[in-house]
Amino acid sequence: MNGTCTGKVALGTGGASGIGQASAVALAREGARVLVADIVSCDATVASIVAAGGEAAACMVDVADEASVDAM
Repeated sequence: MNGTCTGKVALGTGGASGIGQASAVALAREGARVLVADIVSCDATVASIVAAGGEAAACMVDVADEASVDAM
């Protein structure tokens, strides 16, 4: 970790699992404050980031639905 994202805010889509989750965790590890978004709950990803000392929040959103994205 070299803090390349310190002071940045990142939006990680698909953050509940897989590559999206790994990306959100990596961004947080680099110092970003991360909004973890997915069509299903991202609470476990957020809890993992917070437990490791990072900052994160969850948002349920369907990126294929314009109204859902607008509401985010």
